[in-house]
Amino acid sequence: MFDQDEKGSFTIRKTDGEILPSITDVSVYVLSLGVAEVRGLTIDGVNSRWGPAKRRQQDPACWVGSDFEVCAY
Repeated sequence: MFDQDEKGSFTIRKTDGEILPSITDVSVYVLSLGVAEVRGLTIDGVNSRWGPAKRRQQDPACWVGSDFEVCAY
């Protein structure tokens, strides 16, 4: 499921399970042009901060952090 918010922010979630082990939702909060904060919601309801991400110029559907990548296709 893909839920879009204001200014390009979005949340992705899998309605029938986990996106990653113990992660049900991933949220990308756009802070400024090309810069976002990414968080993952655990099955225990903990909103874990993954950190900052930059939008990939070659593929603007993707946001890349220090040790993760979120693409919304």
